[in-house]
Amino acid sequence: MSETKEDTSETQSGLQWTTSIDRMLAGWCDESKAFEWMNNESYSRYSVRATALSITTNSIIALSGIGNLIVGSLAPGTTNPPLIFGCISIGISIINMLQDKFDWITMANNFKQASVQWSTITRKLEEQLAVPPAGRKDCGTFLKYIKQDISHVSETNYMIPKDIRDLCNKKFSSIPAFDVPDICGGIEHTSVYVEEPLQPLKVPLLTDTNAGTNPPPGIGDVHPKK
Repeated sequence: MSETKEDTSETQSGLQWTTSIDRMLAGWCDESKAFEWMNNESYSRYSVRATALSITTNSIIALSGIGNLIVGSLAPGTTNPPLIFGCISIGISIINMLQDKFDWITMANNFKQASVQWSTITRKLEEQLAVPPAGRKDCGTFLKYIKQDISHVSETNYMIPKDIRDLCNKKFSSIPAFDVPDICGGIEHTSVYVEEPLQPLKVPLLTDTNAGTNPPPGIGDVHPKK
């Protein structure tokens, strides 16, 4: 099967693990933890709102049934049932309209799913960074698939409320060297690759190793001292 453009990796094959890649993945891992926290907070908020609307709707429906029984037991002419039940129906219609307009149930489910996905990405990054390069997966392959995971879950980032993003920036920016996501307001300078210089192998000289000691046989004065 021929490889499509979407299946090709943006990284060169045979890419090796370097300190620069480790720093980049550590930054992605920090951002993943921050996104997981923000999605958890967003899920909690909209889950509470959706539950509150559902309880309110069910309560009004229950009260309308109780009101129907009460009105039926009263003497004719003492109340105006059409007016009472008309107001209850209007209230239920308004609550249903709010549920359809805000769709807090769907938003809460989306945030919950995104939180689980960010947690999975965090574990993948931590696993690779915790082992030596010799025991890791192929660098180019890992970068290809981890970028796909991040791109897929990032679709819900724009839905995170601004006040939660501000709280995230305040919470995690106090941690030294923590990479806060850009959507929280902490934009950073772009890092570039810097080739690491090779450390020359230093071979100690005989004069250094034998300083302060008697020279070995054959080294030093040609003629023995008298």
